[in-house]
Amino acid sequence: MDYGGHFTRISSDECRQLVRARAVGRIAWADAAGVQVLPVSYTVNDGRIAFLTHPDSVMSTFLEPTEVAFEVDDVEEDTATGWSVVVRGRALGYLDAVPDGIQPPLPWAPGDNRLTVVIEPSGYTGRAVSADIPGGS
Repeated sequence: MDYGGHFTRISSDECRQLVRARAVGRIAWADAAGVQVLPVSYTVNDGRIAFLTHPDSVMSTFLEPTEVAFEVDDVEEDTATGWSVVVRGRALGYLDAVPDGIQPPLPWAPGDNRLTVVIEPSGYTGRAVSADIPGGS
């Protein structure tokens, strides 16, 4: 049997589920140095995305409210399938403090990771893709 490829939108509700089901994503923002994109380990608490970082890192930008995009995805190169979710929102950092209801994960990177960054999502978009591979299953 041949399976045709697809490129479909993922609903906002399914996007939220996919983000909650993962633990690593990428945060993107623009600052004085240009566009930054970095991976982080994260948790989702009451719809807010949270992670820890070093206060002297490039992410100290988040000590001021910052518009961000946050991406989570899954790609299977062998089957040419995958999905991607982009969360848009505002990030704000809390130095030596954790807002109520937030439980950030332990970061993978070692160091003095006492800056808690919380993203308040304003929108979710997602796409799923599968290549049109003749004879694929």
